[in-house]
Amino acid sequence: MLTGREESRYVAERPKSRALFERAKTSLLGGVPMNWMMEWTGSFPIFINEGNGAYLTDVDGHRYLDLCMGDTGAMFGHSPRATVEAVMRQA
Repeated sequence: MLTGREESRYVAERPKSRALFERAKTSLLGGVPMNWMMEWTGSFPIFINEGNGAYLTDVDGHRYLDLCMGDTGAMFGHSPRATVEAVMRQA
């Protein structure tokens, strides 16, 4: 079945995210920062390494188009140059 094959592929291609999820379970309820995230489908969540513009890259090197944009916290993209430069000037 397609779902089983895709689930197996997801797990096989994301060993670092899986390891971080196992580690997170020792300090976070369900291994996630918010309890509603425990209801997401899949074996474990992806763990993001960085974000640039509209894209995120997970710890396993997979690149994603962020269609949620951090639920508006990153409405203008991740790490917008003007914001980064303003923060650096104030540091």
